[in-house]
Amino acid sequence: MKPAHVLVVDDEPNILFVLERTLRREGYQIDTASGGVEALEKIRRSKYQLVMLDLNMQPVDGLQVLSTLRAQDSNAVVIILTAHSTIESAVEAMHLGAFDYLFKPASPEVIRQRVREGLQRYEQNIRRLYLLEQIEGLRQKLQAFDDEDRLEAGMGGSERFTRLGHLVIDHHHRAVTLAGRLLDLTTTEFDLLACLVEASPRPVPPRQLVTRALGYDSGDMGAREIIKWHIHQLRQKVEPDPNKPVYIKTVRYKGYMWNS
Repeated sequence: MKPAHVLVVDDEPNILFVLERTLRREGYQIDTASGGVEALEKIRRSKYQLVMLDLNMQPVDGLQVLSTLRAQDSNAVVIILTAHSTIESAVEAMHLGAFDYLFKPASPEVIRQRVREGLQRYEQNIRRLYLLEQIEGLRQKLQAFDDEDRLEAGMGGSERFTRLGHLVIDHHHRAVTLAGRLLDLTTTEFDLLACLVEASPRPVPPRQLVTRALGYDSGDMGAREIIKWHIHQLRQKVEPDPNKPVYIKTVRYKGYMWNS
């Protein structure tokens, strides 16, 4: 089995040396970065299963690196390195998706144990993603059967189309046009969009979107991460500028809303 690829980021040379030496003895493939700028460059060029990340760095701090990493790879496990005085930042990092944090200096055994646990979490994430893909494939097959049944039974015009502003949804053919432009949506993206439009102008919580659009239940925290990625993908196809969404709005603490 190929050894785990681990990135260690710290701007203190002594700590960086100890971390690298400790983890290399475990047989991991280790890369190091002596600051946030170098770390950003390495995560752009390589894929890591786990990142050990110092928070207090300049000019690019650990939270900035974590945010960039999360945008590129939602599965990589991040362990934060922090001083006792920056516990608030460590908590913020956990909210951004870090797996755990360690106070510096940590003993080699504690470091090795946390990394082992983090890599176990990574493997669980990958297995979970694989199962979700299998479920999605089966769901699409079931959806195709349902579509055939609806096609044979026929659908009335009032049930078939949903119109909201410049948006038209054809539930019969599962097709969507926006301002006359046909959107190329996956099954999940279609169901997610239909759910948002049906609820408009009310926001829909992530957990409800997972249930309605993906067909299974999830905890609140897990639902936020799952739906965040699907909303990002949907915005790429719907929004004129995905970085400044006008149709799919984020409503803080409440979820997402279709704005017609």
